[in-house]
Amino acid sequence: MAGLGYEVNELAETAERLVTAKVARQGGIATYHDHHIRRAVTEARRTGRPDELTRYVELLTVERFQDPLPRLDRSDREVLAALAFPVRNFVATQGVTDHLTWVGQPLYKTVFDLACYPMLIAELAPGTIIELGSGSGGSALWLADVAEAHGLRPLIISIDRTAVDLTDDRVSFRTGDVGHLDEVLTDCADLPRPWLVIEDAHAHVRTVLDFFDARLTAGDYLLVEDSLAKRATLREFLWSSPHHYQLDTRYLDLFGENTSSAIDSIFRRA
Repeated sequence: MAGLGYEVNELAETAERLVTAKVARQGGIATYHDHHIRRAVTEARRTGRPDELTRYVELLTVERFQDPLPRLDRSDREVLAALAFPVRNFVATQGVTDHLTWVGQPLYKTVFDLACYPMLIAELAPGTIIELGSGSGGSALWLADVAEAHGLRPLIISIDRTAVDLTDDRVSFRTGDVGHLDEVLTDCADLPRPWLVIEDAHAHVRTVLDFFDARLTAGDYLLVEDSLAKRATLREFLWSSPHHYQLDTRYLDLFGENTSSAIDSIFRRA
């Protein structure tokens, strides 16, 4: 069998076992996709063709935390070809007829991020969330509301070179240049752990990565959003860093490969 060495029947049996175990973890309630895979198993046995079962088995059997470099070493063309959704669909996930909003503010996240971030925040229980690139402040308020819904009250710091015209006692909006974070985050040593760092400023990316590389500790998360254009920088950073980072495929591939805006760039410091 291509990529896995299974005969079709063995692949179908493996997929069936995986989907059965997944449904059991879900309290016996199957998702749309679980039903779809069960139909695909039946079809594979009937036709002798594995179709999408190979990829399904791969996604469900790989280690959750992986070395990021093999995925980052791929070309843009390879990455786009492997996306779970065609690019024309993926680029619509921040809105087409209108943009997403939260409490009346623009929220420039994808619909997939809206699903993944709450799960990550619930699991990580961050002591501090640092957002680089505030925009109008909607995403910081959303992060605060998500954390609060999980009974958490992390320190949330949102940084932008343009002042944000919002106030909320759960968010510290700071005005400054992400190229000089040492001037904006002078209190780094005192910020509670673990950290969730979100790079969405699209400026001084390598400088930002080096700044946090010197300060992140084991278990902290670093997400680099809109990262297709940043892949070369990320590769260079990971090659040069003396520290070890892992990709968290639970959130990268929750809906299929790379369904986050942080394409191949949801990192956990090991």
